[in-house]
Amino acid sequence: MKSFFTILFFNLFLFCFSQNHRFIYEYKFRTDSTKTDSLKKEMMNLDVMKNESFFYGQEKFMSDSIMLNSIIEQQKRTPGTYSVSGKSLDWNIAYVIKKKYPDYETFWDTAIERENLLVEEDRKPNWIISNETKIIEKYHCQKATLDYGGRKWTAWFTKEIPIPEGPYKFYGLPGLIVKMEDRSGTHQFLLKGNKKLSKKDNTWDYIEGLGTQAYGSSVNKLKINGKQYTKLYQEYQNDPVKNLKQELARPGVSMIVQTGDGRKITETNELIRYYEEEAREKMKRKNNPIEFY
Repeated sequence: MKSFFTILFFNLFLFCFSQNHRFIYEYKFRTDSTKTDSLKKEMMNLDVMKNESFFYGQEKFMSDSIMLNSIIEQQKRTPGTYSVSGKSLDWNIAYVIKKKYPDYETFWDTAIERENLLVEEDRKPNWIISNETKIIEKYHCQKATLDYGGRKWTAWFTKEIPIPEGPYKFYGLPGLIVKMEDRSGTHQFLLKGNKKLSKKDNTWDYIEGLGTQAYGSSVNKLKINGKQYTKLYQEYQNDPVKNLKQELARPGVSMIVQTGDGRKITETNELIRYYEEEAREKMKRKNNPIEFY
């Protein structure tokens, strides 16, 4: 019955809006739970089309677009040879969430170290809807709660936009999610605007097309389920440079790293030690993920 109403509301949205639509969320999150001043902010797009939606960071879109267009131009000049540079900060949102309609199959496009992953989400949001209401961002909203990914969430949704969608992996309420916040207050999504998508408004499928053009084929991603991801993530925490070790162990493979203080590292054990220390330090700084595994 819930699936029927989800499809009904989505079809109502398509009838009312009749076009592809972009919902813009402000995402505030604290990367380090031990530091009260570590609050970050990023603008996120939720692009809703006829058959699917994409949720991604605006910074990632811009960074990937610049990088891939650069690779395409380099490949035209010298096929098979290119260099890569990026300007994203290490806390910028790097994942992409894809949902396929009408069944809301959800996929998490992410990575662990150098392994590109496409994780199929097998958990369905199990909402508890309250009668409590209030006005948020000029919308009449209703409260709902959810336990998901090791966090307790509160959502405020509006039936004024009759679409069972929301930020991140959240969906299934009888209206668009306007605000979503976890109990700790360290992860919060807030709807800040929306617009109809025109032909000139590129969405994430544009980036995927650039990737295919830049590399000659689609980027190879390991398709796994949630349990497999949890296993890989735990392995990464135990040995964050496992893939690097395997790469450097191959015959004929060498690497030169220039550190921030001007040092050059070429010796294999020193390279591994350098990247392991860097990875451990990064894990310490980013100890408050949106989900716990």
